[in-house]
Amino acid sequence: MSMSSDDELAHLRDARKQELVEEIQRQAEAQVEAEEQQAEAQQEVEHLTELMRTILTPDARQRLARVELAYPELALIVKQHLAALSGEERIAVPVDDEMLKRILAGLSDDRRETSIRRL
Repeated sequence: MSMSSDDELAHLRDARKQELVEEIQRQAEAQVEAEEQQAEAQQEVEHLTELMRTILTPDARQRLARVELAYPELALIVKQHLAALSGEERIAVPVDDEMLKRILAGLSDDRRETSIRRL
């Protein structure tokens, strides 16, 4: 009886080792996939930034950089919007600071305005 018990224990250990190896492989694959997605996202951001150098004037680039510090999501939307408009040749290049202000205002209209009321 002790032999079958030892065999069963060895079998359980082997099965557990195999489960651990498979889990480690899944985690490694997930990490590689996440790193690839992050690299693609970084590459897209770099491409948009390089494109902004050709689309925007220096003043407009500075304004967009300040917006990006405060509202990174909004800045990304603006960059994608400008890139799309430029690709379709629907916008005059270079975009100056005043035009960028109007674009930002148009995209920011969706935001809720806050007001303070005195009681």
